[in-house]
Amino acid sequence: MNIDWTPLADLIETHDRFLVTTHVRPDGDALGSEVGMAGLLRQKGKDVRVVNSSPTPPRYDFLHPDGKLFEHFNHDVQPDELADREVVVILDLSAWNQLGDMAGFIREFRGPRVVVDHHVSQDDLGAVFLKDTSAEATGTLVLQAFHALGATVTPEVATGLLTAIAMDTGWFRHSNTRASTMSAAAELIDAGASADTIYRKLFERNTLGRLRLIGEALANLKVELDGRLAYAAVGLDDLRRTGAIPPDTEDLVDYTVSLRGVEVGLLFIEQARGGVKASFRTRTDVDCARLASQFGGGGHRAAAGATIPGTMSEVVDRVVAAVRQALDPGRPAG
Repeated sequence: MNIDWTPLADLIETHDRFLVTTHVRPDGDALGSEVGMAGLLRQKGKDVRVVNSSPTPPRYDFLHPDGKLFEHFNHDVQPDELADREVVVILDLSAWNQLGDMAGFIREFRGPRVVVDHHVSQDDLGAVFLKDTSAEATGTLVLQAFHALGATVTPEVATGLLTAIAMDTGWFRHSNTRASTMSAAAELIDAGASADTIYRKLFERNTLGRLRLIGEALANLKVELDGRLAYAAVGLDDLRRTGAIPPDTEDLVDYTVSLRGVEVGLLFIEQARGGVKASFRTRTDVDCARLASQFGGGGHRAAAGATIPGTMSEVVDRVVAAVRQALDPGRPAG
């Protein structure tokens, strides 16, 4: 699907001060896309601030080596400091509940809003949507914007966009990896991204806390339905005991579907503000986005998530029951 980038081009032509943001608990696609969008806007002579609801996970510190690109809303920057922004560009999300603390600010924002995203689920964000749900990553779409708007992919931008695409394709091993994905990666490497350096930064700088957390989660992995369903849970006490931090749970859900025979894998993470984040993964035709939507979440067919009110045991019981029903429609509910 080809996106018409004219709305973004028009906003760039008529406005000067841009705010770029993404979803809570930002991942590689979210942060890498922000690096790319900020680079594009700045090449066009724009004043850009990148402000997120969540702090930047340590594993992604290489994306802003001077520590100045990503700002943390209500911590590094207060809402009144953003009063001069004229346009908001929202990346890698299409749902209010994914904006976290930024949601209130954006609801009150009087200027134009633009969403660049590849997720299926969508709320009315009062924005122009530049969206392609067939794209493997939002980073792919930002790269297309560079082509459409005649911008140059610098080494910094290439590093961000290769990180975005690589992380949302599971380092090019998921089914959303296509020939065009590899062509985009080749272009970004030619532009200055170092694939081996990015890989080492992402996967070979684990903390002891993260490794201990992975070990505990796998030790407590539960399997049902003759091995078709696997799930693990991470509580706040688990984080404290192992010395891990919430971003250390990223990618942990992928272990649940690495087990032979598993059709759906789940990871439950207790949230400090209450509720539980449930991550859904599948390697079959089960629709994770549909499952997550039952709990107010969304995402893609193969990967989705939802943050659900309730205690860990309550949420686990509800979600596991729904997955059992999806995997075995003839079984009684509950």
